[in-house]
Amino acid sequence: MRRLLRHLILLLVAGPLVQGCSGVRLGYANADSLTRWWVDQYLDLSPEQDALTRERLARFHAWHRRTQLPDYLALLRQGQSFVTGQPTVADALTLGDGMIRRGRTLAEQATPDIAELLSTLGPAQIERMAGRLAEKNAEYAREAQLADGENGQRQARYKRLLERAEYWFDDFSDAQKAALRQMIDAQSAGSQFWYEERLRRQRDWLILVRLVQREQPPREQVIRLLRDYAARFDLPGDPARLVQARALRRASAELAVAIHAMASPAQRAHAEHKLGELMRDFTEMSQDR
Repeated sequence: MRRLLRHLILLLVAGPLVQGCSGVRLGYANADSLTRWWVDQYLDLSPEQDALTRERLARFHAWHRRTQLPDYLALLRQGQSFVTGQPTVADALTLGDGMIRRGRTLAEQATPDIAELLSTLGPAQIERMAGRLAEKNAEYAREAQLADGENGQRQARYKRLLERAEYWFDDFSDAQKAALRQMIDAQSAGSQFWYEERLRRQRDWLILVRLVQREQPPREQVIRLLRDYAARFDLPGDPARLVQARALRRASAELAVAIHAMASPAQRAHAEHKLGELMRDFTEMSQDR
């Protein structure tokens, strides 16, 4: 569900900045400005690029409010069915797939505008972006405790998942925390694998933007390059790594079902209430003009 919030705030910008439904409303109301600020941090936009980004993000935001927020309600209803019912691993995987599909819809809608912006980038802007990505990678590696091996990575994963579980289900008892820790210790942390996938996506991205800057291909070719990139974004092309990625996703789905199973009726009601609040917010935000 946290991925859903990130999608809601456009291009994964403001999700980490907001907590709770009132934060979602505030973040969404300012999503285009927040996204433009984020893009500028990576590219140091020229005045002309800034004007282009401002205009296209305003248009994208209006489209998103009109078409995507109503669609997100269907996903939230699935979430409510998940927390109030007896969900299976297949149900958890279906929820995850629904989030990925909606992310792809955002990417497809934004692709022509991204193509236009990429065609204006200079070498210094691309190197600035590469530097910012490297900084974020170092931050990710520290938080995931990659240098500490599997034990350290499991500890970081436990901390992260406990925070998310308690956001939705409220405070966990000591027994629930111990059970969660045991479940995480029984699985591969997966952190190193997903870090390598993160690096793969970034390498592919930088190859793409450098090619566009160097060769200045026609707009339609840039759009095709972006669509090809999006098609291979979520999962690796290497068959062996694809098997590993799917196994890790299934393990995460199994963990989600296990967390739900050990939640008390009061905790499930708490999650249902939070989802209901989000549904009301999404409904009201979709009607704002």
